Amino acid sequence: MTMTSCVNLKIWLLNFVILFSMVSLSHGRLNAQFQVKAVNLGGWLVTEGWMKPSLFDGIPNKDFLDGTGLQFKSVMTGKYLCAESGGGTILVANCTDASGWETFRLWRINEDTFRLRVFNKQFVGLDGINVVAVSNICTYSETFHIVKESDNSSRIRIKASNGYFLQAKTQELVTADVSEVREWEDDDPTIFVMTIAARLQGEFQVTNGYGPTKAPQVMKEHWSTFIVENDFKFIASNGLNAARIPVGWWIASDPNPPWPYVGGSLHALDNAFLWAHTRFTKWLSAWWFKRWFSRMGKNKQKHSPNSSCYRIPNCKVCEEAKLLCS
Repeated sequence: MTMTSCVNLKIWLLNFVILFSMVSLSHGRLNAQFQVKAVNLGGWLVTEGWMKPSLFDGIPNKDFLDGTGLQFKSVMTGKYLCAESGGGTILVANCTDASGWETFRLWRINEDTFRLRVFNKQFVGLDGINVVAVSNICTYSETFHIVKESDNSSRIRIKASNGYFLQAKTQELVTADVSEVREWEDDDPTIFVMTIAARLQGEFQVTNGYGPTKAPQVMKEHWSTFIVENDFKFIASNGLNAARIPVGWWIASDPNPPWPYVGGSLHALDNAFLWAHTRFTKWLSAWWFKRWFSRMGKNKQKHSPNSSCYRIPNCKVCEEAKLLCS
């Protein structure tokens, strides 16, 4: 059985569970009067930038999160750094306006060290002292430090892993060959004005931003306090009978999700189902879980070595929803 067939079978079985539960609750008849009144518990098991209080505020160097799009305008030439042809060759500093070729995506390694990726997906690196974007393999690319004039300034310098600063002496030549810098004068070719063109604010950015030591502490504190059992009591007391809980695909690998995600969200989901059972109709839990499971999409663990079916190991929710493949 293919994975797609397995998932389709699971969805069909869950639809049967839903129908059976509806009939059971209505003593053998479909209850046309029953209405679902639900609340969406977003921001709990999937972190998003809009949520308050924000988990992003405490991230060190939070302006430089993974996936952030940056544009750099040389104070010397008055032009933007650009990956010529979108990548595959040298970097220049000859563009009056900034768009895709002039936007560099950050790959955050830690709070001080980054890789830069250009429009055509190559990574910025060095060919001697010349700055180029030719490698498609991140491990072969250079790492960079972005040095700000001050915390509130948009003026920066870019230091390559060879210890030298990038400079744009002319519009057609960008090199990494300046070892010492002093003041922040407007005629200094190592100085660029940085613009943040795009931001990504999701769970990847949070866990990557805090790093492997701090992220587990931050996320477990968030999961245990953002939504608690009394919230389900409040929801039910106000006439609602269901809750939608968005989760990320990495929950399928809990308690050891792929880097940089943190284990523990599956335990929080288990708690949610236990709390819901005392407040809501049982079949609604299976209904929402069906929608979640069908959208998971990737990184699920195999049920057995000889099966193409997938499930989440040691998950009370899976067992309850009958999502086991034979």
